[in-house]
Amino acid sequence: QGVILLITSSILFPLNLIKNLSSLGFTSILGLCAVLYTTSFIVLRALDGSYSTDGKFVADGAIDTPSFDSSTMWNLDVKSLILMSNLGVAFIAHYNAPTYYRELRKASPQTFPRMVRTSYAILFAIYVITMCAGYMTFGDTAQCNILLNYHPHDMLAFLGRWATACSTLFGFPLVFNGAREGFKNAAMALDQPSVSDPKNHVKLVVVMLSCACMLAILVDDIKVIVGYSGAVLGSLLVYICPPILYANILKRYFGPESLEYKRGRRNLILVPFGTSIAVVGVIVNYRQNYGLDSSSSVEGG
Repeated sequence: QGVILLITSSILFPLNLIKNLSSLGFTSILGLCAVLYTTSFIVLRALDGSYSTDGKFVADGAIDTPSFDSSTMWNLDVKSLILMSNLGVAFIAHYNAPTYYRELRKASPQTFPRMVRTSYAILFAIYVITMCAGYMTFGDTAQCNILLNYHPHDMLAFLGRWATACSTLFGFPLVFNGAREGFKNAAMALDQPSVSDPKNHVKLVVVMLSCACMLAILVDDIKVIVGYSGAVLGSLLVYICPPILYANILKRYFGPESLEYKRGRRNLILVPFGTSIAVVGVIVNYRQNYGLDSSSSVEGG
């Protein structure tokens, strides 16, 4: 708790006071480098055999022996929806899209989509490589936070945990900015313009950061936050809201009888899909978190 309070007050608070995201460019690069290092070491450990059944980090019994008894290439069940929920969180960046466009150098309708495609392709590659390498290393014993599987004396894993902590710290202001701006917009819609007053900027940051800090202290298992937020908020922001907003924009701009609107309505098929993901994801997460699921579960992360 003391570490969380110290980091929040000394690092996160000044970073979250920054309004211009371009000022966070340097810290974002540091966070990306930290993620690339963690991915690289996970791949290295998957290939060097140090975590095989007779590997040097398994022989002393300090960690669970990797097991692949239940592994299969094509197994899909209800628990697979947890992965779908987590992917919803992994690819969420919608809330900062207007800010990214506004602060993008030489922004245009042509350059912005190119930047988005490139960024998401890099993210996709990092996620797939990390999940595959982590499961190749530990199999059925993989924990929801894969870094907890590695041996306490594995120096590369030790540095990987620190790198992940740094990437989280440096990436938090980007997420916080979206939450802050969203809260301001909601307050304006509810006829509370004082929330958006620049004079109250520091107060707003203090209140929101205090709530986040309290949540971090009360919840010590990352899968609880990622599972539920992915199931509900992830499905809402990735699968449900975008097609609805897109269809309404086309209807308003081109008219209800236009070909553009009729084509855009096809995307609404994602709404029931997202709703199903959200409902089932919450149920499965609840059963696993409270021990109601008797079968073993494996989550890579």
